[in-house]
Amino acid sequence: MFSAWLRAVLVLAAAALLVQCANPVAPSGGPRDTTPPSVASSRPTSDTVNVPTETQSIRLTFSEYVERSTLPEAVSLTPSVEGRLRFDWSGRTVRIELPTTLRDSTTYIVSLSTDLTDAHGVSLEEPIALAFATGPRINQGELAGRVVTPRRGDAQSGVDVFAYAAPDTGAARAPDPLPEQPAYRTQTGEEGRFSFDYLREQRYYVVAVRDNNRNRRPDPGEAVAPPPHPALPADSGAAEVPVPWLLTRIDTTAPALQQATARSRQRLRLSFNEPVRLATRRPEAWTLRDSTAGPRVPVTAVYAAPDRANTIVLRTEPMDSTRHEVALGPALVTDTLGQPLRPDTARFRAPPQEDTVQTRFRTFVPAEASPDTADVYPLLPGTAPGVRFNQAPDSAELRERLFVGDTTGAARSYTLSSDDGRTYRLSMDPPLGPGEGIEVRVAARPGGPDTTYQRRFYRVSSRRLGALEGRVLRSDTTLRVAAPERASARAARDTTSAPADSAAEMLVELRPGDTALPVDSRRQTGAAGSTFVFRRLPEGAYRFRAALDRNGNERWDGGQVQPYEPPEPLTWSSGPTEARPRWTTVLPGPLRVPLLRLAPPDTTADAPNAAAPRDTTAPADTTAPGRP
Repeated sequence: MFSAWLRAVLVLAAAALLVQCANPVAPSGGPRDTTPPSVASSRPTSDTVNVPTETQSIRLTFSEYVERSTLPEAVSLTPSVEGRLRFDWSGRTVRIELPTTLRDSTTYIVSLSTDLTDAHGVSLEEPIALAFATGPRINQGELAGRVVTPRRGDAQSGVDVFAYAAPDTGAARAPDPLPEQPAYRTQTGEEGRFSFDYLREQRYYVVAVRDNNRNRRPDPGEAVAPPPHPALPADSGAAEVPVPWLLTRIDTTAPALQQATARSRQRLRLSFNEPVRLATRRPEAWTLRDSTAGPRVPVTAVYAAPDRANTIVLRTEPMDSTRHEVALGPALVTDTLGQPLRPDTARFRAPPQEDTVQTRFRTFVPAEASPDTADVYPLLPGTAPGVRFNQAPDSAELRERLFVGDTTGAARSYTLSSDDGRTYRLSMDPPLGPGEGIEVRVAARPGGPDTTYQRRFYRVSSRRLGALEGRVLRSDTTLRVAAPERASARAARDTTSAPADSAAEMLVELRPGDTALPVDSRRQTGAAGSTFVFRRLPEGAYRFRAALDRNGNERWDGGQVQPYEPPEPLTWSSGPTEARPRWTTVLPGPLRVPLLRLAPPDTTADAPNAAAPRDTTAPADTTAPGRP
């Protein structure tokens, strides 16, 4: 019995030893480990030349134990080799076995991404790159940049950056189609910066990707950043590209129907593959038919579902319990960027049950407003009060349930408008003047209110509001390239200095922060070099974003990877600017939107904003702190 017990203990001990050998870890205890692993030594050592092409493995020794399962995803060898890399571990050392021999006279780069972690889960802060060559020279090309968000310019760490060889045509062009795998790969560090080293000295198409599926390709739905220029040179000692990569999800696909579900004889829900908006609220624009008998079923109301941004609801006359269909077209629904719906036909079977949903009052709008000490809600100039329901009410019912009066109780004339079919804005006739108040009452149900909801509003006086003023400039931003790239740099510069840039207007967006009253984002367009003024602003802090609106759609566009379209150049204010009542605050400096140009070292850069038309309406001193 004792011998059996002893054998069991020995088996368990051996099993534990095998587990430890599979992935050894540092001893526990002591202060928490926050130091990322590093490469203590390598073989071949970094920067070694004339490495034999018959080399069968690469040996890396780390500064500490690493989580072995993270290495296959983190390591890459450039240029890639045919077949799979194999890993043979011994303590802190791994031997990476190569499936084929190496190419002659070639620079190889062993890259470790930030996916690599140590045994305590601490990952690399930035990628590690080691290089060796099978010839007498190691490539010296360098290329660096920064990846940020387009909203506020926030740095993005842990983003994969892929470099593809640009076509050698003498002109600045992106590869089309994109190769299956990039020529080089790296990642951004904590400040969003990336750096390629040991590149072959040529031009590259560089794309940043939030590579969620780890296939080392930009895929639909992943956040990507097309480069600011399609053919960036890799030179020895090259400076960082002065214009950042703008990481965003680029939506180039039209919304599509996912499901049609009849909830009753009088209600149909249409669900789409992304958030959508109504392009029209006219019920007669929708064609609903009984596909069995053929007659058209009238649609009585259309509205956006209150619980799902990707769903539209149709209220109809009673449908028979048969198969029905709705023709869907681009004039009915768009996505949030305005891309029209892909034509389709929604087919469904209507159920026999009657509709039991009652129209209920939800809230007053603006919903985020707060009352003053007298329990009256302020309205900024241009802001209309309104009401919101759970579904689209009948127009006659809405008028019956709604009362709008002045402070004496006398009825006021108004008109109603709605974008989503549930929220209705009230436009007063005549409009509300400064300091003027109204009362809005909503009956809980038609035909005599058991409960009445009410709210008082007043128009804010201009004495409580201020203005922000500034200038927006188009600024040529030059990237110097080395002499061997001189001819191609001129070609790249010539093909990218599009005439449309000089004619395109500038888009300026104002984004509120902490303000005394709720205020929506605003935007203006104007010529480069002109003055912008945002008026009637409540006291508080605001930020600005400015872009070159190349396509004139009055919104920033992030371009696309394939086929290549450059992102619209973008800049941000360096910090918040305070608006003060009865005061026009002037920004301390202009917003400069950078346009990237490539130029050889002996080219004199154009003066910033040289192509911008002179603004004769701007004040003589635009750096003044403000004026009443």
